[in-house]
Amino acid sequence: MSGVRPPRSVHRATLPGLPRSLQDYEERELDELTELVAGSTLVHNKSYDIVDRVGEGGMGKVYRAYDPRMDRYVALKVLKLDVPESAKRRFRREAVIAADFSHPNLARVLDVGHSDEMGIEWLTMEYLRGRDLGEIIDRGRPVTFPLMVDIMGQVLDALDYIHTRKIVHCDVKPDNIFITRDPYNRRLVIVKLIDFGVCRTLDPPEIPQEISGDPRYMAPEQAVLEEAIDHRADFYSLGITLFETITGRHPFEEHLDAEPEELLTLQYEQEVPLPSAFLDPATPPRLADALDDLVARATAKDPRERFDDAVQMKQALRQLLEAK
Repeated sequence: MSGVRPPRSVHRATLPGLPRSLQDYEERELDELTELVAGSTLVHNKSYDIVDRVGEGGMGKVYRAYDPRMDRYVALKVLKLDVPESAKRRFRREAVIAADFSHPNLARVLDVGHSDEMGIEWLTMEYLRGRDLGEIIDRGRPVTFPLMVDIMGQVLDALDYIHTRKIVHCDVKPDNIFITRDPYNRRLVIVKLIDFGVCRTLDPPEIPQEISGDPRYMAPEQAVLEEAIDHRADFYSLGITLFETITGRHPFEEHLDAEPEELLTLQYEQEVPLPSAFLDPATPPRLADALDDLVARATAKDPRERFDDAVQMKQALRQLLEAK
């Protein structure tokens, strides 16, 4: 494998089936994405003025738009023109599910619609100022233990909220953890868990017909078609994310430019290395050992060996601050 980490955008796609190379998916994505031009207006039962593009993912692009009726900026998520019907169903379901959320660590869905003129599906969410955790990791600046505990603790609060509502996120990763500031106290960090495009419901339970998610962070059971999963799949993904946040490298860093099949095989067969091997040698031994134990439990191959719920994992996380 090459020693150069591939761009995160290469891996952001939902995998509609295997095998398919990441490069092939990226080329198709670039060909099919709907493009809105800054200064144009998306007309629905109310209008949104397009300001600029702020991001893109596996199913479409995200724009900063202005809602003149409410005098506010919104994030406008636009689905690609030519996507499978299953992707359209996931997009609509994301809007329906997320619209019912009311939690400080979840982004609010404001509106959803379809433009007959342009033939596109779209939804609007609260516009967040800041950056995602993936950007912070890629900048190469170390994240301190207290900040990591704060960030992951807020993610676990969000997971506890959705898990009690029988929803599994299924795509927890740095790119979907958005870091912003409290508008009333800029010293406070506010974390938002975003993107419910591949989430699953547990009541009634869903049996997946396709492999969806990011192979770098997927729990082993997510890589098996027609196998039921539960909320503990999110703890595996968060364990991988935690490892990457505190060490600055992915546990399978040397394989990040591999095909999806190889990445999924690694998640299924290879144990996650101990994060302490990549920490500053000056890290207190008790802290390093506690971190190793937390990551090992979160990323256990057998879901029954992981944390029982988000509250339990958060308690173990907070104990890191006492292990010095």
